[in-house]
Amino acid sequence: MKEWPAPVWFEDLPEGPVYTRNVPLADYTTIKVGGPAEVMAEVSDWAQMAALVKWCNAHAVALTPMGKGSNMVIRDGGIAGVVVNLTKGLDAVRVDGNLLYAEAGAANGTAARAAREAGLEGIAFFGGIPGAIGGALRMNAGAYGVETFDKLKRVWVLDADGEEREVTPESLAPRYRGTALPAGWLYKAGEWELVPGDKEEIRRQMQEINRARSSTQPLHMPSSGSWFKNVMRDGEKVNAWRIVDEAGCRGMRVGGAQVSEQHANFFVNAGAKEGVAGTAADFEALSQAVEAQVLERLGIMMEREVRFTGVE
Repeated sequence: MKEWPAPVWFEDLPEGPVYTRNVPLADYTTIKVGGPAEVMAEVSDWAQMAALVKWCNAHAVALTPMGKGSNMVIRDGGIAGVVVNLTKGLDAVRVDGNLLYAEAGAANGTAARAAREAGLEGIAFFGGIPGAIGGALRMNAGAYGVETFDKLKRVWVLDADGEEREVTPESLAPRYRGTALPAGWLYKAGEWELVPGDKEEIRRQMQEINRARSSTQPLHMPSSGSWFKNVMRDGEKVNAWRIVDEAGCRGMRVGGAQVSEQHANFFVNAGAKEGVAGTAADFEALSQAVEAQVLERLGIMMEREVRFTGVE
């Protein structure tokens, strides 16, 4: 594994967080690939996070927030700059009346269960998205016809100076699998306005979502979740897995990376199950091969939902 030399700025990082150099990141992702973080920061509260955001932007040091590590592939050379694990200390979830507040590091499933226990409906779908709130906000994550921004009432962000701002959901221009957060900013928290519902009915909905996932998705293998965005064909939205399947790409493999036999829009780390994990380069090559075959056979340009980050 590549190791980063000690950066000249390492000793000047702001006090408070715990910093560790050359932390392997594969285990921080759901797909189980990726090189090391140049520096990993463990922050304990938002004041530390704000100071780190301000320092990194002022010193032109890249800052990469990470939640549960889904929907991302870290390249084999790792990530330059500072990687921040948001899941410790930045993961509060609370309910006040019909409002649910969740911070960026909170697991989506934790937010869904908190709403259920309070008898509030509107975000049960979060129980089927294996990521954290920060990623859900950034990507406007969705499933089963519902998206993150549908019930979102308020949003808090940290700007490039580390200052907390409350912004409206509309100002972030939410769209299918994306938002318009300015460079150097990051999501701090969201607040959803939900409606009262029957707790047991919400529980049933969440159980049904989990059953559907278990029966259709390769949950027993490392993956990043859905790989491609759904596409428009002849004026209708078509699930990406259907396109990949029609192009004959189900089961296609490069090294340890494979298009799942169970769900054609999941790329799985088949090598990890065989004792020799796939690499980010394997997944990049496989994605390119699938994209080329879909274009050649169906004339459709696929767009990735998964995000590659880091250096080769």
